[in-house]
Amino acid sequence: MKKIILTTIGLCAISTFNASAGQSEQKQALQEKYESERCDINLEGELNFAEDTLTITTESNEKVKITDTYMVYVNDKKLTLSDQETKWVQAYYDGIEETIPQVMTVAAEGIKIANYAVTEVLRGFLGNDSRVAAQLETKMNDLYTKLNEHVYQNPKSLTFNTETLEKELGLGADFDAEVDQIMSEVMENAMGEFLVQMGRSMLNGEGSMTTFEQRMEKMGEQIESTMESQTDGIKKEAEKLCDMLTSVEVAESKVQTIKGLSGVDLLVKK
Repeated sequence: MKKIILTTIGLCAISTFNASAGQSEQKQALQEKYESERCDINLEGELNFAEDTLTITTESNEKVKITDTYMVYVNDKKLTLSDQETKWVQAYYDGIEETIPQVMTVAAEGIKIANYAVTEVLRGFLGNDSRVAAQLETKMNDLYTKLNEHVYQNPKSLTFNTETLEKELGLGADFDAEVDQIMSEVMENAMGEFLVQMGRSMLNGEGSMTTFEQRMEKMGEQIESTMESQTDGIKKEAEKLCDMLTSVEVAESKVQTIKGLSGVDLLVKK
């Protein structure tokens, strides 16, 4: 879950400030701010939430199933729980179920901001017909569409399968590096596209490097102002998600004390 919010927040941040190439200090400040505000809880392990049943695969390859009535099965063998243990399981199950829609909220906000970055930055100096801008916008929209279709594929219950998200959407443990690679390729293509346009303009006597620098400086100021207001919303939603993950992590620590469930260890503090 955390990988998804990092993907969307990181993508919109990287795309916006990498695109405004001359704003190195601003970009560094944003990246440092982004790192300092990251939630310190990570989702590790295999989780499947489908048809109101939570299934966790432990490191020892045990299958732990929790139903919507808070019954617990380990390798299909039902556990006998005390009233207190059932309350812990309930808090854990409910917390995960409530967290999934919040992941989607954060993802939606991240995509919206990233699309703004594409429109205002790449198209700002490459033009409305830029193929690079269109390709990146398509990738981001496709990512959100696939995520949304996965989570809400069953109209009666939520779905969230970490294995599917990793294999089909690429939202695995190395996604931060994959985002960096995508953005490197995008910026390489964008600069190639810009240089072609710049060359044509200079040959026609319509532009110069000084003109470009002035455009980028003005654009950077506009982006900074707009991004500050737009990121307030996603920051609040990301903080809410982090609080929810923190509560789930507390519930998980209690579930781990139940005999037979010590291997349940999805949420790990960095």
